[in-house]
Amino acid sequence: MATFLDLPDEIRLLIGKQLRANSIYSCILVCRTFYSSFISCLWSHLSVKVDSREEVNPTLIRANAHRVESLTYSAALTEGFYTIVYPRLLTLRLNSFYADKNKPNYLAVQPQQKVQFARMHPTVRKLTYNHKDILPKEFWEVVGEEWRDFEELEFTGTVKEGAVEAFWKSCDRVKRLDLSDVNFPESMPVLSTLSFERLRDLAILKYPWRINPAPRTWPIQLLQQVKHARDLKRITWDVGDVAFPVQLVMDALHEGCWPSLYELSVGDPTFSDQDLAGVLGALTSRKLTALELTRGRFGPLAYNCIRERYFDHLRDLSIGKCLGATSAMVQEILTECVHLVALDAQHIFVRDIATAQKPWVCLGLQNLAVYIVKQAEDEAAWEGLVFEQVARLRMLRVLDLQGDPHRSYLDDEPRPHEIQRLETLDFRLPSQDNPVDSSTSSSSNIRRWSSLVQLRVISFNGDRQNLGMKEALWMTEHWRDLTCVGGDFKAAESGEFEELRSLFSRKGIVHLPDIM
Repeated sequence: MATFLDLPDEIRLLIGKQLRANSIYSCILVCRTFYSSFISCLWSHLSVKVDSREEVNPTLIRANAHRVESLTYSAALTEGFYTIVYPRLLTLRLNSFYADKNKPNYLAVQPQQKVQFARMHPTVRKLTYNHKDILPKEFWEVVGEEWRDFEELEFTGTVKEGAVEAFWKSCDRVKRLDLSDVNFPESMPVLSTLSFERLRDLAILKYPWRINPAPRTWPIQLLQQVKHARDLKRITWDVGDVAFPVQLVMDALHEGCWPSLYELSVGDPTFSDQDLAGVLGALTSRKLTALELTRGRFGPLAYNCIRERYFDHLRDLSIGKCLGATSAMVQEILTECVHLVALDAQHIFVRDIATAQKPWVCLGLQNLAVYIVKQAEDEAAWEGLVFEQVARLRMLRVLDLQGDPHRSYLDDEPRPHEIQRLETLDFRLPSQDNPVDSSTSSSSNIRRWSSLVQLRVISFNGDRQNLGMKEALWMTEHWRDLTCVGGDFKAAESGEFEELRSLFSRKGIVHLPDIM
């Protein structure tokens, strides 16, 4: 009979990519065959940063550099790490971690050393750059001219005057361009000679906590310039101080530009329901598969447009950070959008779920973030119907039921108070004192969700739940792939807090208590 050792090494490598790091460590200690099959899995994605607990060993990295395909370098590394050559490198991330600026070697590497490092790695296809230094023109010339298969650029930082032309020429080569909080010298327009013909995905973002006093015109210029990108499939716009150019986009669509555009993400507090409906109605692809609104309005005009044109195609809908969507809208989306994979909405009423004429049809849903709330006049039996409905979503990997999963002091408008005051589902398991209590029966608590065997992340409103140690034990016993739990277990007794912490640590689960 064939065994695991009889499988080709290529198949074993595919299996290894599905295992956690601690499982791979256990495997490579068993026998030489496992070692040869799985050691590359440990080194294929390498992240190197300064850690006060243990010294980073560049010699060990150099010995395994030929296995590395994806590399992340901290901004606090020394020059020695920039002399290592990674012959199979495809993804390069030069990121600043939160504590990097407190390290003694923060940005000790000179920009010219980074130019040479880029020149040694012509195989890179994706570059993410978020170090706080300013790169010279030579760096962008290497990226634009010597990286043979360059396809993706994620950049945060400042482009100095002499490097602007080389930078934009590098951008002109990519299929995916993500410019987050980028600053250019004043009066330095986007090169009009560029076509961006290869561009498939464009993201222009600005971090909300950063202040840029100078008016910025380049985002509008760039969007105007990429009208030539006929294969553009996704636009992401959250620039903060620059409103989404609704008329420009609608004019471009009416002119026949972007015939393949079917994903849109907008963060603009001035983006109205009418604006969104106009843009959605102008899409020529008629196959909108993803829509995300991080600010603005989602109202009846946009909703009716989506219902009439895109319900048969919609896979990813994120409207939980904007206002306007009603519970009835969310319920209809769940009962009509058969291809839905991810939904982020503000709230849905127990009443709308329990009294619906149709069940949810999106049985392939993998990510659900919605506040399920009860009203005072709701019937007790309805809660069990809600648990039963969620239990049918057996592909779920993320279930976020927090009272306000996106609450933040940066929010322009918090969730309406009338929603915040309502009660949510009661997850509690039956107590020994009252095992047949109708409010905690087997059909109206988390026992009903034992079918959600693929769940990785569960978040709940710790303020409105009285969960304790027994619910935590149930979660870890039934959801074997769980990696993160969000919410307070406030019913845990004082002596159980250490036991709760130990339980999650032993299972490799990150616990994120409520912080608001």
